[in-house]
Amino acid sequence: MTHDDNENTTTVQKESGSRPCTPAAYHFSRTRFLTDLRTTTAALGAPYSEAVTNTVLDAYASAFREGAVLWRTTDRPGAGLDYRFYARRPLDTVAIARRAGFIAGDDPLAELVQEWSGLYGGAPEQSCDFDAALGQTKTWVYLAGTRPLDDVLGVRGAPAALRRLAPLFHGLGLDHVRHVAVDYRHRSVNLYFRARGPVDPEQCRRFTALAGAEPPGERLFGEMAAFLSRGAYTFSVTLSAATGTVERVAFYALKLPESQFPSLGGQLRTFFATASSYDPEDMNAIAWSFGPHGATYVKAERSHSGDLISLIRGWNTFFSRSETTDPALAASGGGTA
Repeated sequence: MTHDDNENTTTVQKESGSRPCTPAAYHFSRTRFLTDLRTTTAALGAPYSEAVTNTVLDAYASAFREGAVLWRTTDRPGAGLDYRFYARRPLDTVAIARRAGFIAGDDPLAELVQEWSGLYGGAPEQSCDFDAALGQTKTWVYLAGTRPLDDVLGVRGAPAALRRLAPLFHGLGLDHVRHVAVDYRHRSVNLYFRARGPVDPEQCRRFTALAGAEPPGERLFGEMAAFLSRGAYTFSVTLSAATGTVERVAFYALKLPESQFPSLGGQLRTFFATASSYDPEDMNAIAWSFGPHGATYVKAERSHSGDLISLIRGWNTFFSRSETTDPALAASGGGTA
């Protein structure tokens, strides 16, 4: 990697011939994935368990084979390496996780996932996150569209502590959700909003204040604004399932322009240089996460296999610097954001 000080972006240099040349190479290969996982965890100094990983790949074999797979890490000291599959069809990942012993049979967060998955005639699709050493950590639900927040918080299993936050979110213009997720280890819930763009300093200040966090300084805000989608962008809130406390918030820039990155520390430069992608188009993403007491860090994601871009294009995902707007946001009016 080289750093271009004039553009304040990081450029990834790819080796000649590193791109697979046949469509079959885009598909998931278990052998190749395990090799890449060993290589990337070693480069990052992240923990890895091949036994745990094989248990995951056995349990979710069809999801990895049919879906799209990506890598994920952060720049926090000691951060691990995660991987995720996105399913291409409705799949009861909760039942699979219970059978495999990854989650408790009576976990209320799993029940919440099932209720979200039953919305809109069962159209939502479940996906999962895994830690390279620990196994399953999260279940995601793509809601099959831009959906009203009140639908999401109105399901029977939604904790009352979360339901009480609806007026707060509406007051900020956060009215619509695209994805939801639960984190079984941290006992938290994630809401992934489609926020009105372009981001401005006041909107950013209001959003970071949700987590009791200081807004970014002028330099960091300028970098965020340069890479976020301009018409509407993904903004996430992480909530304690027990108390409803906003633990952190994050701003996502998805599918960065080719070979262009915001300023990155050495750990994330190593991640993007090492984690292999076999897709016809790379999906590199950055998210800036803000929490209380200066707990700010950067998340990074990179496609691995399964043609992730074609999948999320079908979800009407807005990419970095896109000017596209969402009709659902325009129809819902203002809010103070």
